[in-house]
Amino acid sequence: MDQPFKGNVLITGINGFTGFHLEYEMKRLGYFVFGTTFSEPFQKNHFQCDVLDKAQVKKVLSDIKPDYIIHLAAISFVASENTSSIYDTNVIGTLNLLEGLDELGLQVNKILIASSAAVYGNVEGELSEEMCPKPINHYGNSKLAMEHMVSNFFNKFDIILMRPFNYTGIAQNKDFLIPKIVDHFKRGLDVIELGNLHTYREYNSVKSFVTIYIELLNSSFSSGVLNICSGRTYSIENILKMMKDIANRSIRVEVNPLFVRKNEIIELKGSTKRLFDALGHPVDYIKLKKTLTDMFLN
Repeated sequence: MDQPFKGNVLITGINGFTGFHLEYEMKRLGYFVFGTTFSEPFQKNHFQCDVLDKAQVKKVLSDIKPDYIIHLAAISFVASENTSSIYDTNVIGTLNLLEGLDELGLQVNKILIASSAAVYGNVEGELSEEMCPKPINHYGNSKLAMEHMVSNFFNKFDIILMRPFNYTGIAQNKDFLIPKIVDHFKRGLDVIELGNLHTYREYNSVKSFVTIYIELLNSSFSSGVLNICSGRTYSIENILKMMKDIANRSIRVEVNPLFVRKNEIIELKGSTKRLFDALGHPVDYIKLKKTLTDMFLN
């Protein structure tokens, strides 16, 4: 049975890891989904658009007239060496989107903008939205600068700034830690180089986060910041044990000093209080072992 039409959705950066999963789920639920890509698109509902070119952004907005926008387009890899590109894309690209909407006089039901938990910096324990951000790299700084600029549009649009903590799943780039580990097990390699095995971080499922994003589109929360998190942490040692069970084999770990950060925080996780209040209920998160199993078998 077909789902009823729920509105036009524009997802910037739709061909990225999160956009891939978000488009699939939103189409399944009855949304008409459109997206922007930096490279040449391969689907008719995707449009090539450089978010640094406001004219291109406005053309897409004018053609689609979205009811909802989920802004994911960003430089997302923390270790990216192109510093100016990080700030240009993450700050100016976001401003072009909001200024374009304003200049066109378009109104949307809700705008979700992806920031990052990297704005908090290297802080021990449970991180809440009330804390003062202290980013320690260009990626985190660019996202915090973007948040400050976006707040100037809170009186014009219904906006939620989302701070996702770590998440993973099928199709994530192998430059990221969890896909790297899973790939080593899939290929039957005997050795893997890693950093500190005893730090605890969140490793959530992209599918859980996609569900949260879609619920937030229809929530009453706006004009503020939300952690997207579970508050559940795991060490790399925990993950290696899960993968040993899943793959029925072990792997030897060599600690590479280049991967070990000085004064690394032992545990870092997000507070879910404001998120659960915004949703009106707690979240039933997909278990990490299920996510790892899906990635291994895919």
